[in-house]
Amino acid sequence: MWFRVKSPATTVPSEEVVRRHSLRHLADVFGVPEVSLSLDARLGQELKANPASDFKANQFDIVDGDIKDVADKRLLKEMARGKLVIQTVGDYCEHMVRCSRINPEEVARVLRLPATE
Repeated sequence: MWFRVKSPATTVPSEEVVRRHSLRHLADVFGVPEVSLSLDARLGQELKANPASDFKANQFDIVDGDIKDVADKRLLKEMARGKLVIQTVGDYCEHMVRCSRINPEEVARVLRLPATE
């Protein structure tokens, strides 16, 4: 008789780990030192992207993809209605923390979280 073996439940990373890696990821995407980022820094003002191109994603394209990749359907609907707007580094970090409870595997992939943390 064949039994289905359940895969172990995915460990939800701590909020601190997600916040730290969210900041690190934004610093990498925008090419700035991590210590220079403040939670109040606004995307498009303090953090500027390269001009958009048909051939290569710019920084805003990458961040927008990250935000949508980790969100569930409910959050995507809130974004489409304008109820959820991510404008600052802090908003991005909080979104990643919120989504780490909903979709930990995708958050780990997007932020490149180490398996041991």
